[in-house]
Amino acid sequence: MTPLDLDHRMTPEHSIDPLAGTARLPVVVPVAVISFFYVSILEYALPLYFGALSDAQEAVGGSYPADIWSTLAKYQVTPWIIGPLLAGLLSRRYGERVIWSGALLGKVAVPLLLAVSPEPHLIKWIALWQGFTGALMWIAGVSLVQMVPPGKKGLSNGLMMTSVGVGSVLGPLAGRVLIYRGELSGLATGGSWSDFWAKLFSFEPMRTTPAAADFQMIFWLLTGSTLVCGLLVGRWGQRPGSFDQHDARDWSQTWKDVNQLIRTPTFWALVLSMCVLGGPVFQASNQFLPYRAEELGLKSGAADHGWIWLQLLKTLMWIPGGLAVGLLAGRRAPGIAAVIMLSVFSVTAWGIGESRTAWQIFICVAMFEFVRQFMRWSHAGYLSEHMPSDLRATAIGCSITFSGLGSVIYAWVADHFWNPAASGFDASNPFAAAALLGLAGAVGLVVFDRWIPIRREAEEVE
Repeated sequence: MTPLDLDHRMTPEHSIDPLAGTARLPVVVPVAVISFFYVSILEYALPLYFGALSDAQEAVGGSYPADIWSTLAKYQVTPWIIGPLLAGLLSRRYGERVIWSGALLGKVAVPLLLAVSPEPHLIKWIALWQGFTGALMWIAGVSLVQMVPPGKKGLSNGLMMTSVGVGSVLGPLAGRVLIYRGELSGLATGGSWSDFWAKLFSFEPMRTTPAAADFQMIFWLLTGSTLVCGLLVGRWGQRPGSFDQHDARDWSQTWKDVNQLIRTPTFWALVLSMCVLGGPVFQASNQFLPYRAEELGLKSGAADHGWIWLQLLKTLMWIPGGLAVGLLAGRRAPGIAAVIMLSVFSVTAWGIGESRTAWQIFICVAMFEFVRQFMRWSHAGYLSEHMPSDLRATAIGCSITFSGLGSVIYAWVADHFWNPAASGFDASNPFAAAALLGLAGAVGLVVFDRWIPIRREAEEVE
């Protein structure tokens, strides 16, 4: 074909807009911040809320389950067996923007039910719905963030991971202000700002213990903000057009994508190590960290004796972790990068379980949460960089489904062997078990990468 023929073919109607179908980062990133604010404020407030409900029941001669947080975490992760895969398939069929918006609108039901009916038998169903909508939101969100021009891939991933930290830092602080608003507002209106800041950051203990009614404002705030975010993403989250310029958006093409993934060795190597065996490392912290904090005196029932600082440290570390992800994203890092991520993640989880003083657990949690950002990215951005571009959403959905599978199996098995309601419960044991699984995955990935270098195979596929 001559240059003249090529010029003739590339008429305006055939030209491709480089921004067609790309994510609108000025909309997507703030929504991500608020979404993670939602998650972090619940992670801070719900263990205290359950403590307040338990105190209220004991005052009238009743009881509230001591293992309710572990139960919530167990049921919340269960939908991740199917949710991410469904999210990937639906995103491929209907688009990431639509699925993310729908998940946010569906998530509105969670704070509403927590406010009006926090009965133990309903917590399981609330947790299932929270986990399912969370899976849809995360897969569609991280897949949409990949839909940017190649030169902005590092920026978009860095902003997404940093938004996790920013939103999550604001959550515990806002939660503490709202829960203790009676005591803190008295100090503010009286001009005692030094006491206000000292109590807000737990340098001085609060005089009051929160009651269940003190948590209601949190739930109504989350209801309104989540509704607004769902509408924003649905209307303005993505530019018009088709990002990948693939015309096929039907189920037959989607199943062809799945079949292609099944025949890709690198996909299985990354999924089995980083997701199936790495998933339990995530879940150990999600499920048992509040109990480790209780063992070390950082919380007691509804009373916060330093729990705020552990939550703030977690989320603060997501900010530099997210920025560091931006430095690595888009570079198609070799397999050794994945090995290092999983190994450090597992070792620091072991350290959380073995901590015997507050300062030890703070150090281990800081390192763990920094690496958590890389592990989150490994299931989406890192994996997608080593897959064909048209398999992005499907690959991400499948990988996080396998991570959910590993987490769910671990959650139910760990709750059977180390139930927080059992006498003699020691929260360090489930952390050690998860760490061993993660290290086994790292070893397996080293062996595979020496046999079939991950980066080289990705280049050959492309």
